[in-house]
Amino acid sequence: MTRRYLLALSLIALLALSGYLTFDKLAAQHDRTLGLVNISGRQRMLSQRTALYAERLVRDDCPEPVDVCHRILGEATDLLEDSHRALTRGSAEMGLPVAKSPEIRALYFDGAPSLDQRMTDYLAALRQILTATRAGDDTLALDAYRRVVRESSGPLLDDLDRLVARHQSEGEAALEHLDRAESAILALTLLTLLLEIVLIFRPMVTQIHRQFAALDHMTAALRRSRDGLEDIVEQRTADIDRARAEAVKASHSKSRFLAAAGHDLMQPLEGAMMYAGALGRQAETDRARQAVAELKNAHQAMSRLIRSILEISKLDCGAVEPLPRVFALGPLLDQLVGEVQPQAQAKGLRVRRVWTSARLETDPLLLERILRNLLANALRHTHKGGIVLGVRRRADGLDIAVADSGIGIAAQNLGRIFEAFIQIDGGQLDRSEGLGLGLAIVDRLSRLLGLDVSVRSRLGKGTVFSLHIPSGALADDR
Repeated sequence: MTRRYLLALSLIALLALSGYLTFDKLAAQHDRTLGLVNISGRQRMLSQRTALYAERLVRDDCPEPVDVCHRILGEATDLLEDSHRALTRGSAEMGLPVAKSPEIRALYFDGAPSLDQRMTDYLAALRQILTATRAGDDTLALDAYRRVVRESSGPLLDDLDRLVARHQSEGEAALEHLDRAESAILALTLLTLLLEIVLIFRPMVTQIHRQFAALDHMTAALRRSRDGLEDIVEQRTADIDRARAEAVKASHSKSRFLAAAGHDLMQPLEGAMMYAGALGRQAETDRARQAVAELKNAHQAMSRLIRSILEISKLDCGAVEPLPRVFALGPLLDQLVGEVQPQAQAKGLRVRRVWTSARLETDPLLLERILRNLLANALRHTHKGGIVLGVRRRADGLDIAVADSGIGIAAQNLGRIFEAFIQIDGGQLDRSEGLGLGLAIVDRLSRLLGLDVSVRSRLGKGTVFSLHIPSGALADDR
């Protein structure tokens, strides 16, 4: 189908080009014939005009001054010579080639003397009349005038009339031939279009109709499948919603249970701590005292873990409610730096803070818990260098930053550090200490207070945690 269509288009393009070339040739032939006829007619008129003025000059019977008659005869002679040259030798200016028709060339050049020779002699006689009359040589002028009268009185005019008729006849024949060719090309073009409609477009339209019908069937089938899928998706979505609601309900129940049972869970641990203290006072050997010390360390680790679990459970079930009040931020930062200073010195680390006079309106205990967890995290993962606790003012509030020179966090793990039960040591997951709840508590407390916490880090270079306090929570900006 495509090949036939391309073939038909190529044929139509070829016919259109042929029609254009034929029309162009037809127009050129028409212009050529019209030019030949005009020149031939002008040649006949000029021969009569030159004969008239030659007679007036020879008989000295010019109605105008003699020099005017000379000028008119000279101009007419020049025009007659140009016309003769155009018809016998061609004219690039007029678009006339040398005559190729044997009949027309025979009219010009056959015979003794030929029409070409007679016209040449006629022009020479006219120029002789001009020269003789200007010089006053009446004998020479009269002799030339006799030759002019002999040619212009009949024979020359008759031959020129035959040439005009012949040019016109040949031109009309050529025009008729080209006209027939143009009609034939038009007929072929119309026939090609008709065949294209019958052999190409009708089958193409039929095929398109069949394709549209098949497409309608497919659309209907897809619509039925879509309706069925929508029902399945709706059912699955309802099942997922129910399962999620049950999971959320179970999680809240678990969190509420842990929050409510916190006191009961801590009581046995406190009792165990008391017994461990009593046992330590009665230990008599170094081995017994070492065992009691290890027991106390295990107890403290377990207490921290249980307190973290209880705290995040309270946050998840909504049992923690902020109690905002206005307080100075500087003393709180001093207190936190003082708490971590002994542990930092034990590891050979420097801890410093940037002084601030800012006053905030938020829950100071929850903010203290956030910053304490961030400092503890920095202390745990920093082995050389130091830790800075600083404050930076911004146009929309201020940032409290905890910066360390520790091991850093790989870029692919930055998005996971605030997840519960996830600990990342540099580029790897770390389960060596704790449950990974410190940063999860920071994330939940920050959201509870309406604060934004962010982190940027370079592996092996250190980490900076920033807590953004909006301007609405700055008491000294009011």
